[in-house]
Amino acid sequence: MRWFDKFELAAENPKMGVARPEIASDVRLLFEGNYVTLYEPASYGILVVAVVYGGRDAESWL
Repeated sequence: MRWFDKFELAAENPKMGVARPEIASDVRLLFEGNYVTLYEPASYGILVVAVVYGGRDAESWL
């Protein structure tokens, strides 16, 4: 699955990603290949906050 396909799926199902309240109260994660997308559910779908290389330390994602 490509990023944009996964973004569309998440927009239709905003709570499908893994919740990470230790990062921020509404942040969820999607994984695609070596990359992690941080997003927040929104009334219109999702708001992509960041796309980061998954090999990086999670502390440096934001």
